[in-house]
Amino acid sequence: MMKTIQIKFLKTYNLMLAGLLALLGFASACESIIPEPIVEYGTPSAKFIVNGKIESEDSNTPIENIRVVMQGDTVMSDSEGKYQVTDKWGFPGDQTYKIEFRDIDGNLNGAYEDLDTNVEFKNPQYTGGDGKWYSGETATEFNIKLTSKK
Repeated sequence: MMKTIQIKFLKTYNLMLAGLLALLGFASACESIIPEPIVEYGTPSAKFIVNGKIESEDSNTPIENIRVVMQGDTVMSDSEGKYQVTDKWGFPGDQTYKIEFRDIDGNLNGAYEDLDTNVEFKNPQYTGGDGKWYSGETATEFNIKLTSKK
């Protein structure tokens, strides 16, 4: 008699467990009628621009053909000593960039010492953002004077 009660209990228990698992399986397989929120993928970004003028420390004259490198962007200064380098995919917020100034043309424009320095963006103000992942762009002016090689 005890064995029949145990068998009935196990059959009932198995039936309830199978019903519960089937219910959970159907519930997870059905589409939801509640609209999903719009999901956006990406990383916040901003464009950081550094522009300025390179002059000789001795004569205050503009220096042409100085190579300027910042965050993978490389440019040469123009005949007025002006340059502009850009980080197109910077993370919005305070940033510090290493900038390298190299005289690579020998004595063509005079010979100048190399300069490695940092440019900081503190509390940058952005323009032209899209209100989503792109914060916009910010710029700063960074003028330098290079020392002649002796």
